[in-house]
Amino acid sequence: MKQKILSSKIEQKLNDLIGQELYAMYAYKAMANWCQNEGFLRAHPFFIEESSDEKSHAEILEQYLLDMGCVPSLEKIDKPQSSFKTLYDVVYEAYDMEVALGEKYAEIALECVKEDALTLTKIQEFIKIQTESIGFFGDICSAIKGLSNSKFEQLMLEKILVKG
Repeated sequence: MKQKILSSKIEQKLNDLIGQELYAMYAYKAMANWCQNEGFLRAHPFFIEESSDEKSHAEILEQYLLDMGCVPSLEKIDKPQSSFKTLYDVVYEAYDMEVALGEKYAEIALECVKEDALTLTKIQEFIKIQTESIGFFGDICSAIKGLSNSKFEQLMLEKILVKG
């Protein structure tokens, strides 16, 4: 049995982050399904890839916990929103979710500054990822301003979204 290196507080925060990443994975899958059903055929694989990225993030955190002598706990994952009115709503939901995740990573980073430099180094990798995601979806949200709910304008947005 490995020696447990992390404090219980940091371990729990990491487990919470794993749950948040898995929720994001689930949410992006729901967004992809909605896009497919509504005819946003380019957005579907885009959100499937986002879902895959979130799963990967959870797995990296799980491995970190294992490496530090802890056993990841599987937190309950809430059911994500799966019905949207427009592609714009999907983008806003993605943006809000990425901001919330970014805030969670910032919160644990502050905690780690005081007591856990090893975990801080790992969390900084994720803060960079979150900052980029927030910037990307924030730019897409800016592009939405002033657009109508017409299918044509949503399809034009889809082109911007998928090209990144």
